[in-house]
Amino acid sequence: MYKIFISIILVALNLQGLFAQQGETINYNDDKDVKLLFDYYHHNLPSTKVGNHIVTGSWLDSDGRYGWNDFVHTNTLDHAYTILSKEYSISMSRSPYSEQLLKGFDGVVIFAADNPDLIAGAKVISDQEISVLEKFVEEGGSLMLMLNAMVEDRFSESFETNQVKKLLRKFGLAWNNDDTHYSDNIIPSGHPYFYDVPVFHYGAGCTLNILPEAENPEVLLDVYSDSTYTDRSVSGPGIVMVRPGKGKVILVGDAGSWTGNISRPWADNGKILQQLFRYMKPDQGVRSVDYSTYQSLQYEVSVAGLQAVPEANSLAMISHPEYRLFMPRPTTQMPYFEASATVDLAVQTDSVTNSFLSDIAIHNFKWFDKPAKDNEGQKIAMRINRQGKTSAVQTEGKYAQWLASDIAILSALLPTDGLRPGDTWQSIENIRIPALRATDLPAVKMKELDIHYEKDIWYEGTRCRLLVSSGEAWLSDWGITVEDILPEEEIKRVGGSNYHFLNERGGKILFKREQWVDMNTGVVLEGRLQTRIITWIQDKRRPIGTRNLDKDNEAIVSMANTTTFKLKQ
Repeated sequence: MYKIFISIILVALNLQGLFAQQGETINYNDDKDVKLLFDYYHHNLPSTKVGNHIVTGSWLDSDGRYGWNDFVHTNTLDHAYTILSKEYSISMSRSPYSEQLLKGFDGVVIFAADNPDLIAGAKVISDQEISVLEKFVEEGGSLMLMLNAMVEDRFSESFETNQVKKLLRKFGLAWNNDDTHYSDNIIPSGHPYFYDVPVFHYGAGCTLNILPEAENPEVLLDVYSDSTYTDRSVSGPGIVMVRPGKGKVILVGDAGSWTGNISRPWADNGKILQQLFRYMKPDQGVRSVDYSTYQSLQYEVSVAGLQAVPEANSLAMISHPEYRLFMPRPTTQMPYFEASATVDLAVQTDSVTNSFLSDIAIHNFKWFDKPAKDNEGQKIAMRINRQGKTSAVQTEGKYAQWLASDIAILSALLPTDGLRPGDTWQSIENIRIPALRATDLPAVKMKELDIHYEKDIWYEGTRCRLLVSSGEAWLSDWGITVEDILPEEEIKRVGGSNYHFLNERGGKILFKREQWVDMNTGVVLEGRLQTRIITWIQDKRRPIGTRNLDKDNEAIVSMANTTTFKLKQ
């Protein structure tokens, strides 16, 4: 074991030595299509020795902080690299910028360039390098610069200013000499650039300036010092993007937001990091829907479900109003249901958040071909941000509430313009849990799904993007209980429910979520959600045999649901 430990230490030190060689570029990983180059020429590697076996960044100043392969220091970028490497090929350079160096890279990241007044021998970005970077962006590359708070009381974490200022002015950007301090920032629902993040921790950074000459500027995120700091009131842009030529430049007012701050359990900086770096992808012309150009969009919705419960299972006696029976053979009865409705989607623009407030009217709700009772006044309201992400769903009426768990599929989340087939991004979405009597209001679970841009495809004569999420899980892993599956009268029975899962895992849930999205408009032409549960539910009043055949005959339950929305052309 001792020899293995020494070998690991030697490998790590050899990597550090190899990486420190002048002119060297190291690949952290090289298996993704979008390639990013991180700058370790204008920022030192870890060089502080602790005992005989640890080499880390400085704990007194910024020398060697934000390092790579430094799992000791709090302020390294290893956590960020671990997250980003799932989506990007990451390389680190110890060379000055040149056209040859940047060839083949989609993006360059410069973080807190070393301050020569603080760190002896710091390499300053040269005028020639600035020209190379300017040309790189003009021709379609992406450039990100990360700064820090630049004030006297934080000199130990400062950065070089003269040449960085010159580089940023080429793109119409600058910074303010202020400091938000360590502040928790609330991300409001419907935010135009970031989603599914209630709190972002801005790790003691500065605010930014957009100069008049900036091309196509966008403030991706405003930041502020939180109310716990009574000695300051700092607010302003913290992340900005401009689009000179064919490329993009993103300026971030704090590098430390992506180090130890990713680990703060009350914030979600890791998600912000993922979403931010997607803006580094070269523009592929992907645009989410602009609902303001449509007076309304109308969809036909159908929901269908089928279940299989063996006759020996006492759950087969549960009443199923609005169901019919499918009989594949005379002795087999499988309850199924169908529902349908027309959905009208109308929106108005919220100028404060640049999002859309949708009003969704549900008409002509039916069980099979029979109009449902109390069918009037069925409404759903939700917010849709400029990326297509839905939030803040509210309902009015029983049937609106019954459909609400599936309604988000009407809008396609397309988080950036650089998406390509094969890309994957994340979104927290509602999943309808199939129930023994699905005509009751369903249980709903909110789960973070991977949305996969599967391919471009023709759909009824229209060129579309096919977005797919799918997966499976143990019911226990999703927190699905017997109470989520059984009808209310069984759950609230005097003396308690008569049923429990035969095994603590419960069984499996399988789901698939598909959207066919018009490539030109971003409108969802069809959305389909499918879920199925297979579980074993025991009637506690009856013993069950030990054979699998007995368990299946007396406890197995299968339930499947499919919901489909189709745009009426």
